[in-house]
Amino acid sequence: MPNGKKPDPDPYQQILSRLGSIQHDVDSIKQTTAFTLRAEKQKHLDTVGEIFQKSRRRVQVYLAVNGQRSIKDIAKHLKMQGQNVWADLKLLREEELVDVVDSGAGGDIYAKTPIDRTLRISKFLKAEHGLTDDGLEKALKSK
Repeated sequence: MPNGKKPDPDPYQQILSRLGSIQHDVDSIKQTTAFTLRAEKQKHLDTVGEIFQKSRRRVQVYLAVNGQRSIKDIAKHLKMQGQNVWADLKLLREEELVDVVDSGAGGDIYAKTPIDRTLRISKFLKAEHGLTDDGLEKALKSK
């Protein structure tokens, strides 16, 4: 360097470095949250039980939510009325168990929130209600 000064770092490299640091922090927060939630897993599963109460239909709707289905698609998949699916999805959104991941001409597409994977809610509900991954009765799946 002519006068002994270091060149200014590339601004793009600075941005990438900051993004990497932010991603690391986000990952750390996610891991901490997951450990905290799992430490009191039974308490949270009791709350999940209260949300679903004795509503097998709500459980089926929840399990059918896969990030690719609209209300119409879920209703068709489960052979249910669209307004019933809508009512259950509305409650599940209020409880922050599902969210809209895409909106388009075919309607909003729903997906489970990350809490499902953290607490293994789908696995718990499938076992409790004897349903398949996508909300169907086990006996109906083979037909």
